[in-house]
Parts: sequence; structure tokens; C-alpha cells
Amino acid sequence: MNSLTRRTATTVLSLGLLATTACAPPEAADTEPLPDDQSELVERAKEEGEVTLGAGGHTKPQAELLAKEFEKKYGIEVTFIRENSGQIAQKIEAQGEGNRPFDVVSLNDGGTMQQWADDDLLAEAPIENEDDILDPLLPDAQYTPFTWYALGFAYNTSRTTEAEVPGSWQELASAKGRKAVADPSASGAALTFATGMQEIDADFLDTVGGQKPLVTDSALALSQMLTTGEAKWGIPGIESDVMTARSAGEPLAMAYPQGQIGSMPSFVAPLTKVSNPASARLLVQFMLSDEFQAQQVGIGSRSVLDGADVPEGGQEIAIPDMLVLTPKSLEDSKEEVTTSFDEAFGR
Repeated sequence: MNSLTRRTATTVLSLGLLATTACAPPEAADTEPLPDDQSELVERAKEEGEVTLGAGGHTKPQAELLAKEFEKKYGIEVTFIRENSGQIAQKIEAQGEGNRPFDVVSLNDGGTMQQWADDDLLAEAPIENEDDILDPLLPDAQYTPFTWYALGFAYNTSRTTEAEVPGSWQELASAKGRKAVADPSASGAALTFATGMQEIDADFLDTVGGQKPLVTDSALALSQMLTTGEAKWGIPGIESDVMTARSAGEPLAMAYPQGQIGSMPSFVAPLTKVSNPASARLLVQFMLSDEFQAQQVGIGSRSVLDGADVPEGGQEIAIPDMLVLTPKSLEDSKEEVTTSFDEAFGR
């Protein structure tokens, strides 16, 4: 059994163990402070020999690449559980100190990460190149972005020529062809997009809603609708979904209107009171390293580092055009945004 197969099997087994309340949780390591010296941290992590990631903010290709490259560099096995951010959060909150199901957690839900930081659930992970992280992505908290997604729109290259692609949000709003739009009350990415559009173009969703578009409860379904021809334009286009579909051979592409673009980070942090604290810190540091950030770009994921290459099929977005919303602004405007969406789309 090769290492990737072993990790996949371990992941399936781990899912079963987490769902079985009769199984005892792992014992947490003691509270001995982690060494400041990096070589000592690596040695301690190697003694632990394993680390578990609750990959709510990772795509499957991202998690698989991380597991492979981290084990190759340090000989430490990574088990990852990939579910949506809400499911990962529920697993963590269902357990107390010393019973954490994961050593490290990633989420695309900044609000939950902020709450956990306030509640001291997140441990420190000093990042050597923190000054190179793009300023709009950096939260003022004890967690860090490891990738981000531009929220443009998507289309099917086998059905739509490049000349037909709108160049602005206003042109997209009035463009011919059926639109499919993700419901912000059911999708975190769609909520981020809809909230950002209030600032970028306040009339956009009202105009689109008046055209009787398709509405889906899942942003993931947008790619399927574009592939089958049910829709001509997918709103929002989520880079991680489009790049994953492209790598699987689907003729999908992202479009980036002129001006501001909603930009959604995914965050990572080690947890406190876990079984493998040294490996947890080391995994986060490796994830943010120049080395791994470059490898991440190779599978279509954006790097969070200034000056990094843009993934194939993506487009460079100037820092002033990156609209990153704070968790508080998303929470404060959620009810207003979802209500306005329902009114505009006749729901």
C-alpha cells in the first residue's frame, strides 16, 4: 500500500472513529512549552511522528498535496479529514480540552476562527515570512491565511467564446444567456460575494434577479450547471471549484471583471491541548513557507505571498482591487443581504 493510499484509508477510518462515541479520543500531550529553536521543534515533531488536520478550508487536491509534501520533507504522516467548515467546527466544539479530534484546523469561516482565537482554542505558530503575506488577507488574530479565492464569475469555454465574456459587472448583469446564482443564505462563498457586491455594484443583484435566473443552494452546483449547459454564466465563480473542474477535464474558466473583486481567504491554525503540538505548529509553518506556497500554485491554488505567481487560468489582481470582508462585517450584514437577495430573486 503506497503512502497516498494509506492516507486515504486512514482518513476513511478516522471518519468512522470520529463518529463513534464509544471510541476513546486521543490523549493530549502535556503542556510543556514548544521549543523556540526551529531544529528542536523539528526533532520534537519527528518524535510525535504524525499530525491530524481538520481540513474545512482545504480542497481535496490542496490537502493531498500538503500531506504528500510534508511527509516527504519531514517523514511525519498527515491524516486529513476533509468536510465543510461547519462540520469540522462541530467536531471540535463537541470535544473538550484534551479530546481534540484534530491537531490543526483550516476553515474558510473567519468568524469561527476569530471566536476560537478569543476563546483561546488556537495555539501560536510563528510564521517566518509573515511580512510577505498580502496585507488585505491578514487578520488581526491568532490564525493565518494559507490561500485565497477571487470571486469573479465562471463560464463554459466550449459554449462561450472569449469575445462574449463581459468585461465589467455592469456588462455581466445585462449579458444575454441564462445566469445561475448561488443563494447567500446557503453558501458561505455566495454570502461573501453578495455582501461584497453591495460595495462593488449595489444594483448588480437586483438587475440579475429581475431576469429570472436559476438559484442554487450550493455554490458547487454552479460548475455542474455550466458543464451541462443549463446556464451560461455562473455567479459567483469560485476559483477553487473552477480550477478543480478544469483539472478534471471540464471546459470551465474564470472571468475577472474590471475593478474590485471579492476575495475570500481560507485560514489555518494549530489547536491548543492536542496530541501532537510540535507537528501541528510545524505543519502550519510548512503550509506558509515559500516552498509549499509555490507548490500550491502548481495545482491551481492562489498563494497568499506577495509577488507569487498566479495559477494557470487565473488572473493577477492588484491589491487595491482585492475586497476582503471582515468576519464582523459579514455577520453584521448577513440578515440584510439575505433578505435583499430573496426580494430581488422573488424567493
